[in-house]
Amino acid sequence: MMHVAPSAGFSEAGSRETDIGRYLSLFGRVEALKSQVDSARRIANESLGRLNALPQPEIGENTLFVDALDMHRRDKEALFEAMRQLDAAREALRLVAAAVVPGR
Repeated sequence: MMHVAPSAGFSEAGSRETDIGRYLSLFGRVEALKSQVDSARRIANESLGRLNALPQPEIGENTLFVDALDMHRRDKEALFEAMRQLDAAREALRLVAAAVVPGR
């Protein structure tokens, strides 16, 4: 069996195709996360609207207000988590883009 060294640039082309595939995969993830952030933002805005529509609690506790406030806090935290994931995915996309297009 005879082994031949690959021609110059052969391994670089394969690596570049892998980088482009990774870029496209990350690009799709960023787009999906953008949609998730938009949805979480809409849900948080709706829960804030419901919270603002309720009468403010007086000295005693208003359980409806407290429940709505807790729901809004959960919705807001879900929004922030989605935004953190989007930021991380965008950073990964930037790193891969720099490898695909040198000099960026």
